[in-house]
Amino acid sequence: MWFFGVLNWPLRPLNHAYSGFSVDESQKLSASAPTKEALMSTPENTVPDGLVPADVLASTTPVAVYGFARAKAGKEQELANLIRSIIPEVRAEQGYEQYSVHNATQQPGAFAFYERWSTGADIARHLQQPFMQIYFGALPDLVEGDLEAEWLWPLSA
Repeated sequence: MWFFGVLNWPLRPLNHAYSGFSVDESQKLSASAPTKEALMSTPENTVPDGLVPADVLASTTPVAVYGFARAKAGKEQELANLIRSIIPEVRAEQGYEQYSVHNATQQPGAFAFYERWSTGADIARHLQQPFMQIYFGALPDLVEGDLEAEWLWPLSA
């Protein structure tokens, strides 16, 4: 997903305006969403600017994200291996509800992601995990163009 002073990786929002964020040390284990003060960039962060909107981070109800990434030519297997490497760790996290990644057979090297988290605070904590920092740090060398992200809320009856 994302932090921010070091990497300004382009995102193509589908239908949502994004605001940059990062979570400082005091927010990493917090059960609440990051404060406005915590939404400032830090040099340790590797998550692209604007990946998670403030309303998602503040959510106390479940939220989901659909994402799409395309591997650079010749980097398809390396990106697939990187994605596979984080799946067990993501699925063991607090607040995880679903994390699925699919490849698009008609578009070699294209990956679609679907994640569902219990709250915005869970997403913020997820993005701060050391393995996610490594993951996002590797993406600019592996992904072609923009990372697409669309944030979703459950439709209530």
